[in-house]
Amino acid sequence: MSYTVHNIPFWLRPFVFIFSWIGGFFFYFLNAFFRLVCRIEYEGKEHLDSCPNHIFSVWHDSVNLFFIVHKYFHKPNIFITFPLLYMTPIHVMKKLVGVKELAFGGSGYGGKAALEKVINRLKQGWSTFITPDGPYGPLKHIKKGVLLMSYHSKTPIIPISFHLSKEYRIPTWDRKRYPIPFCKITVIYRAPIWVTDENFDHYRSILKSEMNDLKE
Repeated sequence: MSYTVHNIPFWLRPFVFIFSWIGGFFFYFLNAFFRLVCRIEYEGKEHLDSCPNHIFSVWHDSVNLFFIVHKYFHKPNIFITFPLLYMTPIHVMKKLVGVKELAFGGSGYGGKAALEKVINRLKQGWSTFITPDGPYGPLKHIKKGVLLMSYHSKTPIIPISFHLSKEYRIPTWDRKRYPIPFCKITVIYRAPIWVTDENFDHYRSILKSEMNDLKE
């Protein structure tokens, strides 16, 4: 049986609590460490100012970089979060950086309900973040969830790409990227994408290229 945040047995809850908070603080301070020792530059910040709320879109291999370069989220944000038990430290880390609400869901675990919850919040002026090729891939394959979010909520997608002067990848399915200490991280916010009936399929291919590192 796969335990999720919704069906944790009573006897297991104390251990999950300890595991979640220790792991959550570990990831929080790991991100803080990289912010301290790496030089981070931002391009395209004017795109954030051009719309009141947005949908950040990042490849799954760069999800760690997203949390390294964003220290704290001051405006209301809701993030779709995979609900399996091993993810609870990430749930805590997201709360520590100011994410106001988590929508638990994913492939096979209430993904449709989580998507609807996020869309409703977007209509209220909240922002969100999504990895359109997560949580299991295929790597860099755009699933339509991010496009549906934009289409139904009338909220623009802001693709983000990252360029690292030096990096290494860990041996996961998505080969997650981590900066080597003292490297330079360039964060590039792309122009907002507003999804409509007419451009739905067109922007599916555009979004894919907008999230790629230009050096790849």
